[in-house]
Amino acid sequence: MRTPSRWTPVALLAGAILVASIVPIPGAVPEEGGGISTSAVFHFLGYATLAALIGVALLVRQPPVRGSGTGIASASSYGVLIECLQYPIAYRTFSYLDMLVNAGGATLGALVLLCVLAARSDDHR
Repeated sequence: MRTPSRWTPVALLAGAILVASIVPIPGAVPEEGGGISTSAVFHFLGYATLAALIGVALLVRQPPVRGSGTGIASASSYGVLIECLQYPIAYRTFSYLDMLVNAGGATLGALVLLCVLAARSDDHR
């Protein structure tokens, strides 16, 4: 049996984000009122995780800072692509705010990865 690639979690999460972003969700209704929407929380956490997974996958070939930067850029770009795919879909909404939340999540996810890696390297000294 072949060992899964370090890119498998990235592909699985990216696929899950794509499906969740394009397929209609039964019973979903637009949220009203103030505060942070559930959708924004899912966007933030999903793209934070995606950026961190990309950074981890790149650890073999790149220094952590470069891998994390690539994770931020890649996950944020993927978020823009997803929003553009949603534009022509009647039951979905194109949102610049979602793009901003995605990029913020990606940035935090990559920074958390760097902190975890720094803490691990301090433990091994």
